[in-house]
Amino acid sequence: MDKVIITISREYGSGGRIIGEKVAEMLGIPFYNHNLIDMIAHESGLDKDYISQWQERVSSPMLWGWDAAIAGFIPEMTAGYYSNELKMFEAQSKIIRDLAEKGSCVIVGRCGGYLLKNDPSCLRVFIYSDKESRINRILEEYDAETLDQAEDMLKSVDKSRAAYHEKYTLTEWGDYLNYDIALDSKLGIDECAKIIVEAAKAKINK
Repeated sequence: MDKVIITISREYGSGGRIIGEKVAEMLGIPFYNHNLIDMIAHESGLDKDYISQWQERVSSPMLWGWDAAIAGFIPEMTAGYYSNELKMFEAQSKIIRDLAEKGSCVIVGRCGGYLLKNDPSCLRVFIYSDKESRINRILEEYDAETLDQAEDMLKSVDKSRAAYHEKYTLTEWGDYLNYDIALDSKLGIDECAKIIVEAAKAKINK
């Protein structure tokens, strides 16, 4: 095996994106996260701002905070999103598989671990941490200005990611059985990156 594809799923605020960036830098391989948006836009024909806003979310009116009865009165609003959500998923699935064919890389989110689960070169990672640590990171690194806002962001994003993952993979988001490695980022960003890099090297040399 001469390549390794590292997919990283992560709880919001766990530092999974930063860990992924460090892993890619340490291994000298491409890193894919937000830069996938342009690729998905090109493949799907959807606007990249739209993709940025709605990626890794499911088209459930209940998750949008709508009452199901109200949503039933405006089916044209939900129907368009159902269609676009599927277009996004199909486009990103093709792109992720194509990237995996080309060579080693790190891919964050977007059900990458599931899409590549049968690829022997894929190392599937899940990054998590306790609520307090994640809220502190959200306050430090994201747009949250208050503790309540940070908590709301954490709940909302985690709920969306879990629903999206479970809809398209029929597996439970965060279940350790669906990953090769699960790491608590309280170990430290650098330490987590080192562990993943060593596992990746072992997989390449296996």
